[in-house]
Amino acid sequence: MKILAMDTAAAACSVAIWAEGTIVAHEFRAMARGHAAEMLPMVDRLLQKTGMKIEDFDALAVSVGPGAFTGLRIGLACARGFGVASGLPVIAVTTLEALSEAVLDRDGPVLCALDAKRSDLYAQVFDAKGEPITDAVAKLPQDVVDMVDGSVKKVLVAGDCFERLKDLFAQKNILAIQTEALLPDAKYVAQIAARRGLPEEGQARPSAFYIRPPDAALPKNGGRLRP
Repeated sequence: MKILAMDTAAAACSVAIWAEGTIVAHEFRAMARGHAAEMLPMVDRLLQKTGMKIEDFDALAVSVGPGAFTGLRIGLACARGFGVASGLPVIAVTTLEALSEAVLDRDGPVLCALDAKRSDLYAQVFDAKGEPITDAVAKLPQDVVDMVDGSVKKVLVAGDCFERLKDLFAQKNILAIQTEALLPDAKYVAQIAARRGLPEEGQARPSAFYIRPPDAALPKNGGRLRP
């Protein structure tokens, strides 16, 4: 199975190509903004590097959130555009799933948490096998800590929120350990997509996964100016 995977959901932009059971090309760049300018050139570089064309793939994969509103739409627009042009299905992977996939040495629960750019965090807890224990939520740090079973002695933290959580865990006598997985990465999106397989017909064009609505919204009158 050959998969072209993309991620622009957080403070990074990345592309990966999965073929013959492994990642054969990968590019990752940490960046707070500028995803729109970087995404397509990054895809083009990897296609040239591998000598592949979009039509050579069996599927596309993209991170669908939760994450930055603008970033999510860039990655989804690219994936869906390629999908419409080529007829390829698009496999959806959440950012928190991608973070969990990146944690290799796990001997207990993994808390995946991303900065929601407000007072709250996007968070989800996974078990030692990578299966979700909780739903993905947007909560304040003190409430995110409460998502972890108080009987555990240690929790691995993936994502960019370790500093906001470690002292809160210490207050509960839980040792928080920061992992190397700080941001979602397309290579883990690709790994999950390959394991998940081709989506069903109605799921081949995924939408963004928003836990809460975006901060910007049209007025209730539909955007019309009041007289």
